[in-house]
Amino acid sequence: SQARLGAHVAALTAPALEGRGLGTPGEKAAAEYVAAEMKAAGLSPAGDAGAFLQRFRVEKTAAGTPADVANVVGLLPGSDPSLKDRPVVVVAHLDHLGHGWPDVRKEFQGQVHSGADDNASGVAVLLELARAMKDEKAKRPVVFLAVTGEEAGRLGSKRWVAGPSAFEASKTFAAVNLDTVGRLGAGKLQVLGTGTAAEWIHAVRGASWVTGVETKAVPETLESSDHVSFVEAGIPAVQLFTGAHADYHRPSDTAEKIDVPGLAKVAAVAKELVSWLAGREQPRSVSIPKRDGAPAASATAPPGGASSQGRRVSFGTMPDFAFEGPGVKVVAVVPGSPAEKAGVKPGDVV
Repeated sequence: SQARLGAHVAALTAPALEGRGLGTPGEKAAAEYVAAEMKAAGLSPAGDAGAFLQRFRVEKTAAGTPADVANVVGLLPGSDPSLKDRPVVVVAHLDHLGHGWPDVRKEFQGQVHSGADDNASGVAVLLELARAMKDEKAKRPVVFLAVTGEEAGRLGSKRWVAGPSAFEASKTFAAVNLDTVGRLGAGKLQVLGTGTAAEWIHAVRGASWVTGVETKAVPETLESSDHVSFVEAGIPAVQLFTGAHADYHRPSDTAEKIDVPGLAKVAAVAKELVSWLAGREQPRSVSIPKRDGAPAASATAPPGGASSQGRRVSFGTMPDFAFEGPGVKVVAVVPGSPAEKAGVKPGDVV
């Protein structure tokens, strides 16, 4: 419901959580909140030793020290025994920048970055999607995976894919990533990564038709979020995304700016996509570009987490994929990038 979606965003952006920085008490509290909500939604624990948490260690946090952190994993078992180890994964990252690490403008260092859109919005949709799908009895298992460490380089999703996890990554049917989905407004819901399997474009069109929510399919995966960890492992994956804005990675990304009715629309599209995937028996195609013999993501990257292979050359802009042209409309500029130094600003058409 819209009320619960708004309540999740409010809880995850509460002042006491201080921006959910990696390895902080606020991030731990966020993980505990998500675990409690997964249990309340009727999910089974799929983390370590019969618990919701999948624990792992990161080598560096804002304090410059290692820390023990956790993903949160809930499961809806499938009804088809032949597909019991071939799940659909729904992923959203629960961490943000805390007081400004690792990506922050100097003038905002020390200020709380509550991360309402990035990505309390995605976690809220994940939790309500789990609640909505509880009684569907889908053929495939559906894993609801709230990861941490996305802002520091997709650490949590890489941990899940690398294993050991409740499901072997190579057998994952597909993944749907919910990241930055709280500013839909009158815009189109962008679906990034539809080029990773031939079926995505048809599934997206179908979800759009059923829900009445306008969508924009973008073939490129980009290197911005946790779906890329699945793509790098050869798994078709997409990201739902409502677009970049001037509050990205700033203290001004706050809860009152979230479009809660828009979140409900995103949840409706996500439910159609995930339900379709979870009910599908046939094998899916894989159309993932390869680099040096390994699955690889697109070389085009918006600001955000780094890929496992590191940054490549970038001008430092993120395009508006809903803009029909001519030219390319810029919606975000990376601080300190060649684009910023050249005077490119959000709203410019190149």
